[in-house]
Amino acid sequence: MVLLSFLAVALSWALFALTLGRYRLRPSPHNAFYALGLLFFALAVSAELLARLQGAWSPFLYRLWYFTGAMHGVTFLGLGSLALLNPKAARGLLLLLSPLILYGFYLVATAPLDLARLPEPYTPSGAAFPPPGLTSPRLWTIPFNLLGTLLLAGVALYTTLLFWKKNPLRAQGTALIFLAALVLASTSTLNRLGVVGLEEAGRAFGVALLYLGVVLADRSVRYAAGRP
Repeated sequence: MVLLSFLAVALSWALFALTLGRYRLRPSPHNAFYALGLLFFALAVSAELLARLQGAWSPFLYRLWYFTGAMHGVTFLGLGSLALLNPKAARGLLLLLSPLILYGFYLVATAPLDLARLPEPYTPSGAAFPPPGLTSPRLWTIPFNLLGTLLLAGVALYTTLLFWKKNPLRAQGTALIFLAALVLASTSTLNRLGVVGLEEAGRAFGVALLYLGVVLADRSVRYAAGRP
């Protein structure tokens, strides 16, 4: 279990560094969003691993995990998929979401925390926060996760079908992104249903599929624009 956690953390940071490197070499909205999404993912799995190693969550690690993982684990990855299809729409959606993201950050940083409510001291669960309500972070994970997953999976599937004949390389990349969305969403859903033990393997596999898909899709976009 701990070995898989180390693998997920190492892979997440490596893929964030590679995606950030791609953005620095060839700036593009989709690579910027994907890099930010992978940074959040890496921070979340790192916080989980540290909590497991020390035997319990600390308030800082728990709040960090909740904001970057439970609340925004797929938000920016979803925006990255939208930016692959329509960069202007992705930037506009980010502007609309920004006040809600800031409000969510405020709630995570200030909401009362009772770590004793967790079934295990290091369980990745939102139960330490108050029950879902307008002033509880637990309510705000729902719209962000739903939107991010729909964008990540829905836009990827739409783009795959749209470019299947016109641009097979791009279609193959977005197909991998779609599969990554299914793996990550399934892992999160099983965790919420109480099925534990698959998180680390599912996340490592999902983020690996995501990176491979981004590389293929990004390459097809550059080729279509006449860039090497």
